[in-house]
Amino acid sequence: MAHGRVQRMQCWVVVACVVASVSTTASAFVFKAGGTGEWRVPDQQANANVSAYNQWAEHTRFRVGDAIAFSYQPGNDSVLLVDKSSYDACNTNTPIDTFADGNTVFTFTRSGPYYFISGNKDNCNRNEKLIVVVMGERAANGTAPAPALAPSAGTTSPNSPPSPPPPPSGIEISPTPEQSINAAARPRAAGIAGAAGLAIGTLFYALV
Repeated sequence: MAHGRVQRMQCWVVVACVVASVSTTASAFVFKAGGTGEWRVPDQQANANVSAYNQWAEHTRFRVGDAIAFSYQPGNDSVLLVDKSSYDACNTNTPIDTFADGNTVFTFTRSGPYYFISGNKDNCNRNEKLIVVVMGERAANGTAPAPALAPSAGTTSPNSPPSPPPPPSGIEISPTPEQSINAAARPRAAGIAGAAGLAIGTLFYALV
């Protein structure tokens, strides 16, 4: 009898691990900065006071566990994680963190705003800068409440109503090799989780 109970417990542990794996692997993405991943001075815009990177970020959902990728020429540029005051002033002297490998992938580990600027002060003054507002963790099936949009550089008044968030299908992502598999499996995640739940119920009934 005791041996049978041990076997049942082992089965439950295996099934729980499978379900947990399905839930976690379907929820994180790597976003390309600006939609292309290129970290450089943006092309001339109609409104030169607005960062093209922020315009992109305002229409992109970011969640804890997601990451953002920057591609640039090492030695000619870099990515600095800074606080708001350094972002506003393009202060490159006291960054929170510095990345200069040319292929930076930064993972968001908490919710809230993140401020990125170019390590080249002149580039930063020409709007090579980005604010990302990260919301809570994404649900395993990819759904989540609509997030607040990233603050733009003074393009809206405080009393202006927020723009409606884009549909989830509008998110442009560039998964890593492992996350490519996850992204491909994401539409099936809910179905797999449901099947796993059915398997758990069947197993429980058989073992009892």
